[in-house]
Amino acid sequence: MKLEDVARHPHLYPERHLNVFVPFGTHDLDHNVTRALISTLRWSRPELTQAFLTEVVGLEGQDADDYCFDLGACDYSDFDPADCSRRVVLGISGSGRCTPHLPSLDDVNLDVIQAALGRPVDVQTKLHDVRRLLAQPELDYEELATLAHTLDELADGSLPDGWIFSSSASTCVLIEAKLLHYLDAYQLERYAEVYYGGRETPVHCTWDQVASFFARWRDDDDPRTAFLCGQACDYLDLLGLNQFRGFRPYDFDPDAAHEARTKFLRFAEALHTACRDAGMPLAELGASSIGARFGFADAGTPGEIAVDLLATGVRIAYRVGDARQGRFPGRQGVDEVLRLAGEAEGALLEAAPEGLTVRVERLHSETAEGAPVVDRETFRDALSPESLTFALEELKLQHPEDARDVSGGYRSGALSVGLLIPRREAVGDGSGEAVLARAQQAVGDALSVARALTAAATVG
Repeated sequence: MKLEDVARHPHLYPERHLNVFVPFGTHDLDHNVTRALISTLRWSRPELTQAFLTEVVGLEGQDADDYCFDLGACDYSDFDPADCSRRVVLGISGSGRCTPHLPSLDDVNLDVIQAALGRPVDVQTKLHDVRRLLAQPELDYEELATLAHTLDELADGSLPDGWIFSSSASTCVLIEAKLLHYLDAYQLERYAEVYYGGRETPVHCTWDQVASFFARWRDDDDPRTAFLCGQACDYLDLLGLNQFRGFRPYDFDPDAAHEARTKFLRFAEALHTACRDAGMPLAELGASSIGARFGFADAGTPGEIAVDLLATGVRIAYRVGDARQGRFPGRQGVDEVLRLAGEAEGALLEAAPEGLTVRVERLHSETAEGAPVVDRETFRDALSPESLTFALEELKLQHPEDARDVSGGYRSGALSVGLLIPRREAVGDGSGEAVLARAQQAVGDALSVARALTAAATVG
């Protein structure tokens, strides 16, 4: 963190814990996000709650000045939600949708499912076991996480996360807030049965809808309402629960790298969508340990586009040597690039896009199939036809045919061609438009290098 960040962006938070909703220890808690939502409504002017119920929940004509709020178990003994004529269960999640392959749990042996989830095995094995037990072969990892979350909350007594209600308006809204992608239809239906005494059609929304709603009130004439709405928007942004709307100085704090990862994936998703809309031949997006990877629509092109979050900024690069997608995963990508370079006649690269750097890294893994980690960088230079030739020679040295090394592990090489968008430029004015445009251009430049290497053997 630098003092210049405060001077340049006084309205942004260089230190994330200065947001009033962020606990000093940790802030990745479902309950705390619900508390931020309920607290913002509770302490803002009543018109905010009325607008929230109309615009987000879909309840019309509920004007009242006696709305009450609560978390978990309702503490009002003289209020019965079943007596209300306007009753809603509101589910909020990343996608605002229920799990497509998770069945009702009424006819499921929950003890057996809980035992499968509690086994000390990897998540892939757990997913396989639960798919079999539920007879749902298409159940995915995010649905598995939703199921585990639901079972934990059922064990606590089926308590909604939040309440908004008014006796005079005969209105009650129960809130189930998930930091996950999906909601669970069974859980929402259970709330209706327990608290309303029957079935009610739940209302679904996304955290981005909630953030967009509060964003429209952050310049309200009432100072407290404006302040709390702004804090709520920034808190949801910090957690990466809404769509990407720009970086903040704290997003590049090395001590918060794990916490910033979710938000960075929102940036990667926005960049991936923009690049595909522009016609770039990209396949699916996959998360990586420090960011995301974009595969190529042409599986014959070795490598991936890496989008990495670093303390110094955002790095965009065409990367070969540790890809997980395509026909040439891992070291096979380097084998293919070196093969193409060996068959090429003439220059591999006619001209280099401006601003790109070519790097070679030595990778190391404990096992032949293990995920490689960077051991050291062995070559770096501004990209040019000549420097690419030198880089490929260095890549050969770092990528021996006999992959075993003296330590008993496995050694391989990686080629990276791209650029770093410095942190200051990435933050920009805080809107995110400039960094998305710059990153999209960088992806296009990296793709041009990938095409040049792939075509090298047939161009000469």
